[in-house]
Amino acid sequence: MKVLAEVLNPDVRQAALVTLDIGGWRPIGIRDYHTQLEALRVTDVVPEAVREQFDVARNLMLYGWFVYEFYTVASNHALACLEYGLREACQIVNGGMNPCAKKPGLRCYLKKATKLGLIPAGKYHDKLDFLLSSVRNSIAHGGRTLLNYAMAMATLEVVADLLNDVFSSERVSSCRPI
Repeated sequence: MKVLAEVLNPDVRQAALVTLDIGGWRPIGIRDYHTQLEALRVTDVVPEAVREQFDVARNLMLYGWFVYEFYTVASNHALACLEYGLREACQIVNGGMNPCAKKPGLRCYLKKATKLGLIPAGKYHDKLDFLLSSVRNSIAHGGRTLLNYAMAMATLEVVADLLNDVFSSERVSSCRPI
């Protein structure tokens, strides 16, 4: 844990990061991350409770500027948010029944959402369920996994895109109460 006098200082690993800007290279700052994260959103078609949890993941990403390990925590939270959203969407189109009740987990919900046509065919890697659940498991079940900003941001981007696609799908939007 940081000492109190250093709480508002960037994590020392941030000092090595640069970006190309007008006039050349410059150090990356928290403003750069804030700008990227502000642009990354789930739309209003996604239920408010899921959007709120996605915002927690975005805030964890932002505070990763101060605590580098928060990038990994943000990625994990985003994947938990995806599972939550997929569970909600699957239940919406499944008449309130949880299709993964016997074997809940991100992988099951990704497979069910794909089978139900909630995830656009061909848009994502055909092993998406395996890839995302493997990342989630390597983080959630203990270990030494440490993601950097770029890897965690890629996770948040995929999660946002998936949630937007799923809740924009005709199957979900036609079954949702008004």
